[in-house]
Amino acid sequence: MGTSGQTSGSGSGTPLVPSWLDEPGQDPLPGSESGPSPSDGAKDVSQDGSQSKQGNELNPSVPQPAPGARFRSARTNFSRFAGSGGRDRSALRRAVRDYVRSGTGGSRNAVLRMAPSRDTAGKVLGVFRGFQKDGIHATLSRLNIGDLSGRNVQEVFTGLTEIVCGDGGSIDEAIARDAWLETIAELDQFGIENLDALTDDQIRELFLNFIAHSIEARLYQEIGVNGFKLSDDLEHVEAFDRQFRAYIERSVRDSFSGDLSKLSDMSDGDIRKFVDTTYLEVWELLEQLGDREG
Repeated sequence: MGTSGQTSGSGSGTPLVPSWLDEPGQDPLPGSESGPSPSDGAKDVSQDGSQSKQGNELNPSVPQPAPGARFRSARTNFSRFAGSGGRDRSALRRAVRDYVRSGTGGSRNAVLRMAPSRDTAGKVLGVFRGFQKDGIHATLSRLNIGDLSGRNVQEVFTGLTEIVCGDGGSIDEAIARDAWLETIAELDQFGIENLDALTDDQIRELFLNFIAHSIEARLYQEIGVNGFKLSDDLEHVEAFDRQFRAYIERSVRDSFSGDLSKLSDMSDGDIRKFVDTTYLEVWELLEQLGDREG
């Protein structure tokens, strides 16, 4: 796992949704010639005078208190999975379920805790929307990287890194950046030879690949950091890492119900809602899969 700045994970005293974790901004997504529609980023004012983002049902009004030792079960089960060299898949499913349910307080909070990754995913789709509506050269020029027009796919995607990712100053931003860089490293598997011929299926696979890598990185940071300490056997570590990745990536694809064939017609608000729904669906499925293990 390539996530930079690994820590021992969140402490039990950390709020379920930390107050310092900013929600994705409402600035126009990159790649579009026009700004958001009038309804995008609009805010409703509640009766008590507080503001809430329109259509964002995920956003809590106040930070929720966290129960003690809320990560213990998830970390214990993940360590058991790691110690088995990836063979104890039931432990993995329980570990992820317990992370969602006890560690974050439910699937909606799990989504909220991934604000930088959601922001990056939205920006990536914003760029792809620009590619579809205006073409590669016009979109890259609008992003001030027009010199990349005509370059190979790897160079173009690498050049987009500073546009779609935060500066990497926090662990949360580093997770989003590493997930994007891992997606770039795997570009060969998507069969993209010419960005001008980028298909809906390729956009879908790139998007889901990023979602999966960001969830993998989040879980490693929160509950998996001790797994690497259980064995000095490289093959042992690689086996459990391979099984872990396969489980998350399969779950992301199994849970996905979205349709990106109309991406060029989606507003910024539509894209942000699409991203949140994608994350919510996969966290919900991961919680359900763990329940089957008792």
